[in-house]
Order: sequence, then C-alpha cells, then structure tokens
Amino acid sequence: MKISIYALHLGFGGVEKYVTTVANMLADAHSVEIVSTYRITPEPAFPVDPRVKITYLMGDLKPNKEEFKAAIRHKSIPGIFREGIRAAQVLLKRKKVNIQSIKKCDSDVIISTRIFHNALIGKYAAPHTVKITGEHNHHNGNEKYINEVISSCRSFNYFIPISKELCDFYREPMKENGVKTEYIRFCIDKNQELSPPEFDNFDVISVGRLSPEKGPLDLVRVFELITKKMPAARLHIVGDGEEYSNVQALIKEKGLSDKVVLHGFRNKKYIYELLEKCSLYLMTSHTESFGLVLLEAMCCGVPCIAFDSAQGAHEIIENGKNGYLIENRSFDKMSETACRLLSDKDELCRLSRGALNTADDFSYEKTKAAWLDLMNKIEEEKGCAK
Repeated sequence: MKISIYALHLGFGGVEKYVTTVANMLADAHSVEIVSTYRITPEPAFPVDPRVKITYLMGDLKPNKEEFKAAIRHKSIPGIFREGIRAAQVLLKRKKVNIQSIKKCDSDVIISTRIFHNALIGKYAAPHTVKITGEHNHHNGNEKYINEVISSCRSFNYFIPISKELCDFYREPMKENGVKTEYIRFCIDKNQELSPPEFDNFDVISVGRLSPEKGPLDLVRVFELITKKMPAARLHIVGDGEEYSNVQALIKEKGLSDKVVLHGFRNKKYIYELLEKCSLYLMTSHTESFGLVLLEAMCCGVPCIAFDSAQGAHEIIENGKNGYLIENRSFDKMSETACRLLSDKDELCRLSRGALNTADDFSYEKTKAAWLDLMNKIEEEKGCAK
C-alpha cells in the first residue's frame, strides 16, 4: 500500500521522533512518504530510512514564534508589526499548501499526528483513503482541549494515541463517532547494544528539553537535598531550552557547580554512553504524555524515579519493580528514595533487571509488528471492499 504521514516538521521533538520511527517501520512492507509542512533543519533530526520519501511543503517560510516573542519582549512596535504580518502569512500559506497536498494525495492510508492536520485530512482526503490519527499531548483535564481532539477525529477510521491511559480515556467518545481506538506501544530505538551500569558511583541523570513543564528547576532542588545526605553524588543534565540560563543560575546559587554537569543538547550515542555510567534516572516533569526518556534509561538498565504528575510515567514505571513514582511532587520523598537506592547496590541491580525487562516489552520489533499487522488488516479490508 501507499502510506502518507503528515507532520509539521522533522526537527527535534517527541512527535517528530514518532513520525520518523513509524515511517521507518512501515517502509519494510509499504511505499511510505512523509509530508512535512516546514523544513526546520537541513536534514531530519532523527534517522529516516532511505526508502521513505520526504516532501517539504514550505521550504521558504518557517514559523517565527521566537522572533515575535522577542519583539514583544523588547517592546519593539515595528518588530511586533513586522513579525505579526509574517506570522499571518506563514499560517495562511501553511493551511493552503496542506489543503493542496491532501487533495492531490492518492495514498491508501494517511496518518496524521496533530489536530491541525486532522481537520484538513478529515475534510479534504479522498473518500477511499483510510485515515489514522493519534494524540501525543496529555489533556490535563482541559475540557476544551479534550473536545477539540474528539471533534478533529470525527472523520477518521483509527485513533492511536501515544499511551494506554489516553486510549482508555478517549475510547468511548471515539467509538460514538465511529472511530476505532487501537493501542500500539511506542518503543525504544532499534538494535541498541547496551550494557547495564556497574552501580559503582552516585551519579544520577536527567535528559530532556529544559522547559517549564519539564521541571528542571525542581530537579536541581531535589538534587540539592540528595547532596546533603550524599555529598559524593553528581547530577548530569542533558538538554537545552528556554530554562537553561535559569537552571545555570540556580545551580550557582545553591553552590552545586562542582556537582552538576550541564551537557547541553547531545545525540543519542552520547546519551546512551552517559546513561551506562549513571546509577539512577530522575524525572521531575509536571506533565508527560509518554516518557520515552524513561525507556531509554531502562534499556540501559538504569532504574527510574519520577513524580507521578508525569502521567506517561505510570505506563512505564512500576513501583518496586523498575523504579518508583513519587506522589504529590514531594522533593523530600524523591530525594529520600534516591539516597536509599544509591546506598543499596543490590537493590539497584534488582531494579535494573526489572528495567531491562520493561524495555524489552517496548522493543522496536514488537511495535513494528503491531503497525504492520494493522496495515495488513487495513489492506485486507480494502481488498474485501473492492
């Protein structure tokens, strides 16, 4: 079959990782195209199988969100006016080129990844096309957002959100609209040859975008409590983002400059090599739809601790099996749990085995098989329809 996957861009991000991973999986048995609205980076941030065709719809225009915010921050009236006009032009063209592309699309299956694309695909895709969409954001109880998701999927055949929790949450309203909800687990990277840590140090690690919802400042505060009981502990923070300078300032304020290493943005090879040298993973996110970084840590055998406010962590962390979920965003409880584990190598080794077993459940091959099974099912149904 011919399959088209619509994406906003192929830069760094969870949705973009999802898009390229699914495209690579399906390319083994189908003709796959990624239709990307923007060309944010010269090449995709994540590896794409050479068999996957990539089409960019807007190579000349890119979002100017940061420029617009900067103009507002500097109270530049000419800048606000200029960037406001540019933003309007980008949004108008974004809609136009996507409508044109969808109308011309002759694929058997279209996969959407965002509400924006759902609305256009539902309206303009050919009647014979099987339409699949998903959901990568947690609703956090926002009724307006929940209704937008449900409404945008009305004309789709399948709904495949990123987590089991979201599947269960949306299943009934989707069913009422004639949309089938399927659960296909996301996965770790393909063919990782990794070794568990030796657990011979007190190094802890956290990986991700340094943005407010990820709680990077809380991470530093939790680590400060850890160092009061374990002065030899070290924290590795991998990532970049708008909170970088604030994190840097807090580290200095707390007198932790010799105990915290800011690695900045790094590639997967670097991250996996670093994970193999650490004894514990900490996640302080306020919200998290899935938590792929937890799986990446677990495939290295690193036990994980996360605040239970990160909803996606519930699907991955099992208390006492591969790590711990901490209630009420308690800094004291997280630091106490971390210190207890770091002081008990046998317990870390036991949790490490559980982490490796969890990672195996989310293996690339199992997820790939599930996607190919769904495509086989669709192919059979389309054959019967003919």
